[in-house]
Amino acid sequence: MVCSGGKMAEKGKEIVIIGGGVGGYVAAIRAAQLGAHVSLIEKDLLGGTCINRGCIPTKALLQSAKVMSCVNNAGKFGVNIGNVSLDFSKVAERKDTVVNQLRNGVASLMSKNSIKVIAGTAELLDPTRVRIAETGQAIQSEALIIATGSRSCALNIPGIDQTGALSSDEFLAMKDIPASALVIGGGVIGLEYAQILHGLGCKVTIVEMTSQLLPREDEEMAAAIKDILSNIGIKVFTDSCVARIEDKGKAKKKAVITTKNGQSTETVDNIVVIVGREPNTGGLLLREIGIEVDHGAIKVNARMETNVSGVYAVGDVTGGYMLAHVAMHEGVCAAENAMGKKTCINYNNVPRCIYTSPEMAAVGLSEREAREKYRGIQIGRFPFTANGMAVAQGATDGMVKVITDTEYGAILGVHILGPHATELIMEAVLAIQLEATVEDIAAAIHPHPTLCEAIMEASLRTRNLSIHI
Repeated sequence: MVCSGGKMAEKGKEIVIIGGGVGGYVAAIRAAQLGAHVSLIEKDLLGGTCINRGCIPTKALLQSAKVMSCVNNAGKFGVNIGNVSLDFSKVAERKDTVVNQLRNGVASLMSKNSIKVIAGTAELLDPTRVRIAETGQAIQSEALIIATGSRSCALNIPGIDQTGALSSDEFLAMKDIPASALVIGGGVIGLEYAQILHGLGCKVTIVEMTSQLLPREDEEMAAAIKDILSNIGIKVFTDSCVARIEDKGKAKKKAVITTKNGQSTETVDNIVVIVGREPNTGGLLLREIGIEVDHGAIKVNARMETNVSGVYAVGDVTGGYMLAHVAMHEGVCAAENAMGKKTCINYNNVPRCIYTSPEMAAVGLSEREAREKYRGIQIGRFPFTANGMAVAQGATDGMVKVITDTEYGAILGVHILGPHATELIMEAVLAIQLEATVEDIAAAIHPHPTLCEAIMEASLRTRNLSIHI
């Protein structure tokens, strides 16, 4: 975010925020810090999708899967363990405990910052008045921030409703792990859910309609993760779609899959539909007060302002980056502008994290995007098989890929597939934020042995100067 002045914060200003997810509650806290009287309306649970049905519960389940994998592979490290079994009821219990702890933490932050939390469904009467549908209570505001998030997209596949296919929310409420499952959707969420299922002992098949897994990511890295998933036993169909689903009895479901080579069938215990999300604007009465909507998303500018004065929108409801960390920054941006500051948001340096095993993370342009935008680029790749720490940890799948501008050495994109990629990517994010070059990364002394040395080596390799390969 870039601040360009603005008047002093308008202390005592009445601000209403609709939605208590990560965008909404962060906006509420920032507005309160600046002296606003804040009311936050939430019809469900504080923390929104991220804490209750997204980022947090999935990471708790993934951690259980990682522990299971670690135990199963302990013999490779000279550690002998007896029979290992999974108690999914305890896995689910731990997941719920983690979610409850963090949700209670948000409630505590609301109290600490004197934010009034109102349970109910918000309806917009006009740009300065919100009504609670359940009670009819009208709330007056001087500025309004809409942060209603998103909902899972539905698929119109013959048989999908009759055979009990699971949505992402229903997946997280499962009481046991099926013996086999088909995941429809090979995007970020689909791959994470597939990884959870596989890690906890389920036989998994993924179907993705585009030509690659993770359609928005670098093609080379997406191909690499596909190979890794295939090597551990996850069956992957790309350029494919589910034509219909049939009930086969005894709780079995048959999916008929159309591929570029003809039709294939998969008979599984469960089918999970993970095909993206769409802005959640239903019931707000946006058009009635003149707020512009484009393909279901609220239109905003770089200050998170809608076309209606005093009304802002943040997070998934705007249809942009549907990432929790982006929603948080947008929430801060909107709150500061609502309080009289001049703050703009910059999307040029957004990290993208995928919690597969190994993890994948990226910032900036893919190779294809860089070739389309720049006259000359250079690419440095460094495999984790050549990194001392990765070898010591037995985690050598993947690589670091650095893309630079030929003329100036500007870092255009960094892509990491490997151990702790979602943590390692922050070095690249900060480098791009500070307009560092690959020479700057290479000149920084990296500790040894560490995984982050792979970023230094990939940077050096853009200039054919890598030491360890």
